[in-house]
Amino acid sequence: MKKKKNTLLWKISGNKLPGDSYLFGTMHVRDERAFLYQTQVYEKIELCDTFATEFNLEEMQTGAQATTMDLPEGQSLDQLLSEKQYRKLEKLLAKLVGIDLKHFNTSLPLLVSNLLTETIMASERTVSIDQDLWNYARENEKIVLGVETYQEQIDILHKISIDYQVKSLNYTVKNWKGHSKQVKKLTKLYQAADINKLYKASKKGLQGLRKILLYDRNTLMAKRIAAMANEQTICVAIGAAHLAGSKGVLRLLKKEGLKISPVKLLRNEAVLSE
Repeated sequence: MKKKKNTLLWKISGNKLPGDSYLFGTMHVRDERAFLYQTQVYEKIELCDTFATEFNLEEMQTGAQATTMDLPEGQSLDQLLSEKQYRKLEKLLAKLVGIDLKHFNTSLPLLVSNLLTETIMASERTVSIDQDLWNYARENEKIVLGVETYQEQIDILHKISIDYQVKSLNYTVKNWKGHSKQVKKLTKLYQAADINKLYKASKKGLQGLRKILLYDRNTLMAKRIAAMANEQTICVAIGAAHLAGSKGVLRLLKKEGLKISPVKLLRNEAVLSE
């Protein structure tokens, strides 16, 4: 991808559309670096009738989330892991998160992996960039939607075998330094808005889960974003790793007959000065 197209913000246009729409690539974190282009995205939200994130954030109920992220009944981490693996995970979780592993003994291994990974990023904001943009859209009385449903995202997680999740968790714990380095690399690529390298690095990390977590979702999201853009002007925020690549959302939107143009990024000076 040419350097001039190193951007996280794209304009969606077409003769048959009601007006210009926008697509922004996010990181689902509270790290200050994810807010570099917040002000510019605010401006695009103001220009559009509607705002959408990957799923409708109002669908995510805390109580429901707790049960949907549980292991199948009768299974627990202390059963799935060897005693040595369990103790190593227990020690790392206590050190990084400050929580006893027993509180997550019936949780999906993927949830524990995500908890550990989140500690690599800072939590300088009270909400993620996705939630922040959502809140701004609501405050400006925009229609708010989800590209996918929350249940669809949960169903995808449950398609990942428990065996695979256990192996992935053990690998993360065993290779924590390398894992941390990889996450920091992705963050730097995001800051540079190099979505092509970000896509390649993310794809490499997903390994056998590329189809279920990336390609299939890209196809679904592109079709739904195109349908939304045909109905009203919309600003959409999805994970930046979904944008680039031959099977990425940008390419797929073009196949839907839409024109996709890069928008030059303007960094939020308030974030830079902090």
